Amino acid sequence: MTSPIRQAASAFLLILLWHGLSRLVFEPTILPSPATVLGRAVELTLAGELPRHMATSLGRILVGYSIGAILGIAVGLVISCLPWVEELLTPSLGFIRSIPPIAFVPFSIILFGIGETSKYAVIVYLVFIVLALHTTAGVHETPRIRIRAAQALGAGGAVVLLKVILPSAFPFILNGLRVGLSLSFMAVVSAELIGAQSGLGYMIMDSQTMFATDKMLVGILCLGILGALIDCSANELSRRLLARFAIPGG
Repeated sequence: MTSPIRQAASAFLLILLWHGLSRLVFEPTILPSPATVLGRAVELTLAGELPRHMATSLGRILVGYSIGAILGIAVGLVISCLPWVEELLTPSLGFIRSIPPIAFVPFSIILFGIGETSKYAVIVYLVFIVLALHTTAGVHETPRIRIRAAQALGAGGAVVLLKVILPSAFPFILNGLRVGLSLSFMAVVSAELIGAQSGLGYMIMDSQTMFATDKMLVGILCLGILGALIDCSANELSRRLLARFAIPGG
């Protein structure tokens, strides 16, 4: 794991490079300095605009991610437990996974309108695919000998699923949850770039229209910071959960 000192040094070098480019290469209207962007961030925060857009985007991520994760895990379990369903759906899931979320946005707006449902649908779409595939892979990694041993001891299908299959698939599902959480940020920005009136994606697009590059960079940096914080938190939570609950392979 990268040490805090190295992380701080990396951030310092990035800011130094940014400052140099803004002073020596680009006009301030094209690439404002870090100090200018920081001042703009403070201004937007005090005005309540930045917190409002952040709360909107995070709320959409929470709803879409939760629905997509639940559906993805459930469908992944069904797919992996029923071979004929797996043969039927796996090629389709692989095909859909290759479609970028931003390409789905216009169709989602046609299907669900310009309201919140279309934004949720884009996030659900991406998270669902990730969790379904990770869950399926996790179930397939369950040692058959454990399943047969549980059945020999009289365990029914539900017990085998809860006590044998799910614990073995747990690391894969956790990894899928983390990947899906990261991708949900991509999905929400894609959804907010078109047909939204709030959210960080909307703020970035609106800033481009107004040629307010300082405000645009505030939105971009907020997405990066939020994504990094949530990913670090998810990584730490995953590590602790695996240490406590996961069954070692064998």
